[in-house]
Amino acid sequence: MIAQLALTALSFAILLYAWMEYPRSPAVGLLAWLAALGGLYFVWVPSHATQLAALVGIGRGVDLIIYTWVGTSLLLLLNLHLKLRSQMELITVLAREVAIANARAGQFEEQ
Repeated sequence: MIAQLALTALSFAILLYAWMEYPRSPAVGLLAWLAALGGLYFVWVPSHATQLAALVGIGRGVDLIIYTWVGTSLLLLLNLHLKLRSQMELITVLAREVAIANARAGQFEEQ
């Protein structure tokens, strides 16, 4: 019962975050909202997680949730990696442009 209350509190915190994030990023807000509601449902009705796991060929509901969490985490890590890589490429282009602009400005000052 203590775990259910703790997980419920965490899910409500995620719902609050999703509600605050929705204006900035509707997709993230909606997905966080759906994940939190799904989490709340499985916290309070764990037998349905077990039934769903059996339906897809996994032994226990908890295993299904863990596998789903791992897959989601890997997708998020890939997304963050791609965004960081894109930002680093943009910083490289900007640094190159600044260096070229400074070199041209220095060239005119010498004459």
